[in-house]
Amino acid sequence: MSLNVGSAITDGLRRVVNRNGLVLVVIAALLGVAWQITVTSFASQFFPAEISGSVGLAIEAPLAVLGGSGVVLFFLLSYVSIVAMRTFVAGETERFPREILQRRIPWVVANLVVGGIVYGLLTFIGTLLLVVPGVIAYVSLLFTSIYIAVEDENFLSAIVDSWYLTRGNWLRLFLLLLVIVVPVTVVFGALSVGFTIAFGANSAASQVISGLISMPFSILILGVLAEAFVQLRGDSRARRSDDTSGDPVTV
Repeated sequence: MSLNVGSAITDGLRRVVNRNGLVLVVIAALLGVAWQITVTSFASQFFPAEISGSVGLAIEAPLAVLGGSGVVLFFLLSYVSIVAMRTFVAGETERFPREILQRRIPWVVANLVVGGIVYGLLTFIGTLLLVVPGVIAYVSLLFTSIYIAVEDENFLSAIVDSWYLTRGNWLRLFLLLLVIVVPVTVVFGALSVGFTIAFGANSAASQVISGLISMPFSILILGVLAEAFVQLRGDSRARRSDDTSGDPVTV
């Protein structure tokens, strides 16, 4: 059985459009705004005005405070992503079980950071060699973060498992990414241009609105990827079960 792109999108959105999904979208949006303000505030003080430009909304605070706030917000955004992946894969819609909220969070965050760096390097190297290897690496390792967050795997095991899980479905996964990422990028870009025209490139309103819409889009994409992961993982387990049942019995 191969990945069903249509149901991955529709059922993935259903994993988000519920009470839990709404809570995660709202929290992600608020954290996204706080992150954007912190980063622009840090940049406005750390870099010369000619480089950073004028920002519409910035906090006057010591660089150490802004840097520390940035680290905290990065951890919180990572935590929300972990909870979202666990919640969507588990299919929880009305409650957040304690296991989802608390299980091995420091371990998972650390592996997500390192795994994200390795993932990026592999994709970058593949793109330098040729575009196609870079695309294959990106698609093949797409579920690395989900394996880390949901299965508590270390980043190396997650990379290997994602590679094997996606085999035979690279083209369908690539199509899925095109279907969900391209429209989201176009919509986000159009909204950003509209806000820039309406409020100005560096206005506070444009900055806040951009932060409010970027992270919710990321949560929606996680819901679709969670559904694709569930489909492929179920198919993989079914194949292993068939292989096991076909083995000869030794006495």
